[in-house]
Amino acid sequence: MEQRMLKAACYCRLSDDDVNDGTSISIETQITIAKQYCKANYIEIVNFYTDDGYTGTNFERPAFKKMIADIDKGKVNTVIVKDLSRFGRETIMVNYYTQMFFPENNITFIIIADNTKITANSTYDYMLTIKSAINEIYPAEVSQKVRQAFKAKSMNGEFLHPWLPYGYVKSETSRNHLVIDEKNAQVVRDIFEMVAYKGMGMTKISDYLFEHQILSPAALRDYSRGDYSNPNPYRWNKTSINNLLHNEVYLGKIVYGKRRKVNFKSKKVISTDKDEWIVCENAHEPIVTQELWDEAHQRLEGRRRERKPELVDNIYRSILVCADCGGTMWISAPPKKSIFFVCANSRNRKSSVERCSSHNIPLDSLNEAVIADINALLCECKMDSESFRKKLMQKITDNLPDVTQIRTELAELDRLIDRETKKFKRLYDDYYDGVIKSSMLFEQMSSECNSKIESYTAKKEKLESELKSSTKHFDDVSKFIGLMSRFTKIEELNKEILNTLIEKIEVGERTVSPTNEYIQNVRIKYKFIGQLS
Repeated sequence: MEQRMLKAACYCRLSDDDVNDGTSISIETQITIAKQYCKANYIEIVNFYTDDGYTGTNFERPAFKKMIADIDKGKVNTVIVKDLSRFGRETIMVNYYTQMFFPENNITFIIIADNTKITANSTYDYMLTIKSAINEIYPAEVSQKVRQAFKAKSMNGEFLHPWLPYGYVKSETSRNHLVIDEKNAQVVRDIFEMVAYKGMGMTKISDYLFEHQILSPAALRDYSRGDYSNPNPYRWNKTSINNLLHNEVYLGKIVYGKRRKVNFKSKKVISTDKDEWIVCENAHEPIVTQELWDEAHQRLEGRRRERKPELVDNIYRSILVCADCGGTMWISAPPKKSIFFVCANSRNRKSSVERCSSHNIPLDSLNEAVIADINALLCECKMDSESFRKKLMQKITDNLPDVTQIRTELAELDRLIDRETKKFKRLYDDYYDGVIKSSMLFEQMSSECNSKIESYTAKKEKLESELKSSTKHFDDVSKFIGLMSRFTKIEELNKEILNTLIEKIEVGERTVSPTNEYIQNVRIKYKFIGQLS
């Protein structure tokens, strides 16, 4: 009679590792076994819950979560699995559900292969804990075996990366072996030669490839899958070119192990030390010679050291930016013409929608504006330093929140956090003392407490940051006046003056006034105090 009252959720799971290793059976077979068992034991099947392709070490599985939700709704009172490993392979969570959640919700748990039935009245099953621990060892062993096999294949010269490097294709006769795709391989050689012998940078190379209608690596992959939706298939970005120039696969090498997961349970990927890398020499035919590689990388290193040699010393380096896109302002010194600055993004990627306007500004005009602004401040400071200090303080306080109000709000948040923390402790004690009998009710109430604590804590951290910032700004005024005292009247700018006093200079685009005069805004942001005028 009791068996006929059982309403079952039949849970089935199969991961990719199970399939590849051949240690498990299909979802269909698990369903068949569950049906046969329920028929023989007069158990009503409410639903089948199947997670196909999900690891047992993680309980964030869609069908599993739906089954737990149906348990909460009272739709089922029994959970049936073919064997314990199908339920899960993480000992802590398996024990939680089998020893706490199911008994507390009066759920009968049936493991068909072990002929095991656990009810709310069952005694603690030590063997179940041991089996769960053994099941957890399996994915760890699989992970280790996969890494060892991966390393062995890599050392044997097999290319195992999902994406083929530009200029190579897979061999038709030898699996995981690269052979040269001569058409695209010539593009690779051309790129190396453009750097090694012509001294071209990434932007010029990108423009050359665009002008000659050379498909980019991304577009080539898309085309191979029949995807022709790329709006600009011939535009190579600088990152792709840089990655190509640093990929040792073109020397005939295979390098693996630069990044790996922390362990089989974690999804976090970390970078490894160079001595941990797996390097296989002469794995396939190289596209570029070692001499060409060395010549290109010597040029790349030289460009990093020198960048673009300029006819004039750029005293505004790292200070001058475009007011609209935030890009660097490049200096240009054309022969027999005035030196000027221009937004770098106005010369980048001719077909890019993110291209900025030039924001062209002559060096002489910029120097004149900056010198005038600095001298005006120096004069004001020298004439009446105390009045100047008060002016700066007033400017800062006008843009700051009320410190007294912040402290009042912080005190109230401390009270609310303390209240919710005590409430959570009482809930915890009541649950484990049996006062609160429903685990779902406990989870709901404790979750509400935690959400409030997190919200109050986030607001508190923000207010504390504002308070710290407010008090810090008053000290910044004294620091700025201290910097000003190092100088008298500025006749000519240099790096020392600019780097001492100025944080950033933003150059706006030129506009034309109603009287046909050019107007160009230059915003100077000083150290510690920001923009004054």
